[in-house]
Amino acid sequence: MSKGIRKNYSLLITGVEIIMLGAFFVANSLRFDRPDLLNSLASHIDDPPFASIDIIVGTIIVMVAYFDIHHLIKWCYAGAAFIWTIYGFAFMLQNVEVMGHAFRRLDCWLMFGIAIRVILESWAGGRK
Repeated sequence: MSKGIRKNYSLLITGVEIIMLGAFFVANSLRFDRPDLLNSLASHIDDPPFASIDIIVGTIIVMVAYFDIHHLIKWCYAGAAFIWTIYGFAFMLQNVEVMGHAFRRLDCWLMFGIAIRVILESWAGGRK
């Protein structure tokens, strides 16, 4: 099992990051402002049901990485990239709605940065 940790450490860390993201939004729900312009993804993605899904998906990713389940690793990278990209777009939409500028705050850059890291890791193989 420690072999799985060494082989899939980046996927393991990505899963833990998703669990922490979900736990943050469970503890701090309704963090996004609720503007009238586009009351869509950015206003609902911080609700506890979505955050709970993040925790579940992150836990699945951690288990796949820990137990080195080969046929699910590519799906875990795809799921992680999807989650981080959706949160990046949600933060960008929030910034546009509230501040009128897409990339004014660091949170949007952080979400897209993690999404790009996950995509590059999956493209590079992600496994040693």
